[in-house]
Amino acid sequence: MKPFMQTHKVYLTPLSPIHIGCGEDFEPTNYIVEQDLLYYFEPSKLNINSQSANFRELFSLASKGDYEGIKNFFIKNKNLILDSYISNYQALIPTEFKNEWENKSIIQNRLEIERNAYLPHPFHQPYIPNSGVKGAIATAVLDYEHNKNAHIEREKTHNHLLERHIGLFKDSDFRFIKFSDFIPTNKNVLSQVFYAINFEKFEDDVGGLSVRRECIIDRQYRGFACDLTFTQDGYYNFVYLKDTIIDRLNKYYISSFKKEMEMLIERKLVSKQWFEEILSLLNGNNIALIRLGKNGSDSKVYQDKSIVRIKTKKEHKRKQKPIFETLSESTTIWLAKENNKSREKVAFGWALLEFDTTSENKLLLDWCNKKPKPTFNRKEFLLLQKQKQQKIKAIQEKEQAEAEAKRLAEQQAEAEKQALLHSLSNNQRLVMDFVEKVQTTRERQADNTGSTLLKEAQALIESAVKNWDISDRKFVQAQITLDLLKSKVDFKKKDTEKNLKKSLNKLVTE
Repeated sequence: MKPFMQTHKVYLTPLSPIHIGCGEDFEPTNYIVEQDLLYYFEPSKLNINSQSANFRELFSLASKGDYEGIKNFFIKNKNLILDSYISNYQALIPTEFKNEWENKSIIQNRLEIERNAYLPHPFHQPYIPNSGVKGAIATAVLDYEHNKNAHIEREKTHNHLLERHIGLFKDSDFRFIKFSDFIPTNKNVLSQVFYAINFEKFEDDVGGLSVRRECIIDRQYRGFACDLTFTQDGYYNFVYLKDTIIDRLNKYYISSFKKEMEMLIERKLVSKQWFEEILSLLNGNNIALIRLGKNGSDSKVYQDKSIVRIKTKKEHKRKQKPIFETLSESTTIWLAKENNKSREKVAFGWALLEFDTTSENKLLLDWCNKKPKPTFNRKEFLLLQKQKQQKIKAIQEKEQAEAEAKRLAEQQAEAEKQALLHSLSNNQRLVMDFVEKVQTTRERQADNTGSTLLKEAQALIESAVKNWDISDRKFVQAQITLDLLKSKVDFKKKDTEKNLKKSLNKLVTE
């Protein structure tokens, strides 16, 4: 009996930087840069005491919408992020970008970075969603079907094929193909901030303004894997099979790749050697070329230019509305650079798929290993972050325990104080009120400038000598000591201390 479904393990190796957008940006207000790493964090999770000067400064900057000020605040206070565990996502950066981030003259939007699709906790890694892969396969399949039906009226063929293959899910042939997301095969799949630069295809130019884009680093051998499943239709037939998909992908993307690279090589925008190396990797069974993500518009449409329609903006005068025209292909192309000052460029989005592999692809592995990889180890970093989190938690628990112990001690001390006060005579309460007054006085006084504390102590002692019984006088002598008074009063006169001693002695001799 034929199986109802067929499942295949598919590995993906990035051949060039891949950017899969997620609708989010890294902005100067939610990341910091340290050495060669970008640390993303959620500002609302900053552990800042609401009574601190840092909090007041940051609140003031945020209230005014001073983004430059906020960026500079985080530059000055990196420790708020680095010494905590609120940053759990990192991307590698070129040295040049760190200099830009610290440069006050760089405008806000040049520091924004388009973020790659990422997995949430616990991986905190880039990944490739199945929707993008399925779309790339659909393009290849549609192109093949269109060429097969080229004798039919173009527009009619186009609409029919769209309906059949990628129309409503319940009716389309693509419902029989199920792709899981391409998930990292280890905990050290890396991403990096690249410069994306726009070039004219048919005119010589040095490239327009660059944008910053987080990309999956190329040459990470079998860095991602997914499951590809084919199911039967209502007639117990497989609409698609593995070999069919491989054939369609290679027919479409190898052709697109060759055409694009020939143009780029002629323009001296990419390396001929890189192009030839990629071609050599495509000679093998169960291997397919694919293009994913942003900036590959011409490899995402039919190769038959009679039905390709790309809307592009024409040159226009300032303060006038832009004029658009529809062309058979794009007039510009985006290329990736690891460093904005580097001359080496490469196309975005190319990847190699391997289906049901049972052994190492030595050719591919050697090619990947030819390029040095960053030394950053995400697995080790996450372990250190976890240890840091545990340490911070332990410190917080200790501080909470100490605070609670202090609170209980103060509570007990206050209770003992109140019990003591209730047990005292009225005269003794007067003494304790004075003692507390001395202890809570902040400024120091001097006997040569009319110390109020000294005068009040002398008056209290004299009154006790004249009017109080012996037990109350002894209480005065025990509580109002020279050390107590000297803690807040400077004895600068020659006889102050001698006279006080005499007065205190009178408490128990008269």
